[in-house]
Amino acid sequence: MRILVAEYAVGGCEGKSVSLLREGKAMLSTLKEGFERMGHEVVYPEAETDFEAAVDKLSKGSDAGLVIAPDDKLCTLTELIESNTVNLGCPSDSIKICVDKMLTSKILSGKGIPVPRIVSVEEVESNEGQRYVSKPRYGCASEDIFILNAEKYHKVPSLYNNADHIITEFITGDDISSSIIAGKSSVLPLTLNKQFIRTEGERLRYEGGFVPYFIGREAESEIMRISKRVVTILHCRGYVGIDFVLGEDGTAYVVDVNPRPTTSIVGIAKVLNYEVPDLILRAKFGTLPMAEDVKTEGRFVFNLS
Repeated sequence: MRILVAEYAVGGCEGKSVSLLREGKAMLSTLKEGFERMGHEVVYPEAETDFEAAVDKLSKGSDAGLVIAPDDKLCTLTELIESNTVNLGCPSDSIKICVDKMLTSKILSGKGIPVPRIVSVEEVESNEGQRYVSKPRYGCASEDIFILNAEKYHKVPSLYNNADHIITEFITGDDISSSIIAGKSSVLPLTLNKQFIRTEGERLRYEGGFVPYFIGREAESEIMRISKRVVTILHCRGYVGIDFVLGEDGTAYVVDVNPRPTTSIVGIAKVLNYEVPDLILRAKFGTLPMAEDVKTEGRFVFNLS
């Protein structure tokens, strides 16, 4: 099978940070090498001046394709894949929901999934000592995420009354993520992953993590239960990464749903007893293994700083 892996940081020519390019290269290599070990041919765009055109051309000559791209580009690129070949990732209709953080929060909250409460500008302004989180309504990789209060809110012009940002309550707790493979008829939890989140002034930055992360059987079971519900509610398929904050009261809050491979896949591929690309193909074309058959050995740390 000829498989296209379209990773935006590697494939495009637009300016990116060193850390994003490093993440992109690591994810692309992980998927490419995994598919090749299974005997498949992998093609991918690299340093293209027109990334979208390259994806269009390569997908027409491929048996299947998978996109890794920023939220504002992921849906359009996935629609290209869907029109030209078999999409191994989330359907574009699901992506449209997941990349809209406000819509995702409202849908999940309505289904009883714990999420940080979205607050109004008026609430921020009337609670001077209270901390909040401001983040782009559409965005990824912890870009432009700030911790703020009423005073700081007014000092950041790009945030003040910006309809493209949402403000939520600040949850103190443990930053973790879950990695999931969603198939047609079943959802397979892979691992929990620790996230390294650094505060730089008021800005939050993702700096890597390690996999697997052990938090106790009961808490892990609850987060995986929530993760399976989330991907089912949002109709996700393929590899999905879900970001959580495990609050001090033991509540696991969903803070982001990534309908695509995430950086954690690099570590998972090192410790899992299955090839992750094999599971992605099984999710699309076959049957996923039972959860009890999926095991990890060792630990892999990835640091992006």
